[in-house]
Amino acid sequence: MKLPAAWRRFSGALGPVGLASLGLIVGALIFHLAIEQPLQARRQTLERQLAPLAGRASAQADSASDAAAADLGRFYRFFETGRDAPAQLARLYTIGKAAGVDLRAAEYRVQKAGPRMVRYEIVLPLSAGYTQIRTFLRNALTEIPVLSLDRVSIRKERAADGQVQADVRLTLHLLQS
Repeated sequence: MKLPAAWRRFSGALGPVGLASLGLIVGALIFHLAIEQPLQARRQTLERQLAPLAGRASAQADSASDAAAADLGRFYRFFETGRDAPAQLARLYTIGKAAGVDLRAAEYRVQKAGPRMVRYEIVLPLSAGYTQIRTFLRNALTEIPVLSLDRVSIRKERAADGQVQADVRLTLHLLQS
């Protein structure tokens, strides 16, 4: 098969590098037409199908964020007792008196528990009957819902003693004022 004279002159003028370049250009054109354009058309179709779903997902994310903010608001409202630490401690003293437990001494430590919370750690050495201490703790935790019981250590000097010695650690959780 004979190549036309014009092609021979053209290929001779281009040389091997020029012919290879021309082959690459033709290959790129075929790739663009046969593969890239159909993929772009498919991508556009999928984007049109996903657009309504993306809007719904964004709305769901916004509603989840709103729900989390509402939950956090409810959490902080739980600690809004309207009473400051001295008032809560006076209430604790009254509850102890009513249960027959004499609160003579206490150790207090204040610790910041976050941007809006403050913890008052209270250590109470108690001497009373087991039932009285138990009543005191139950009533204190019921009447002061922002109070938590961290530790109770009970000991008895002699088996015949009616009273027990207890070391109680409580924490009062309050909003920072």
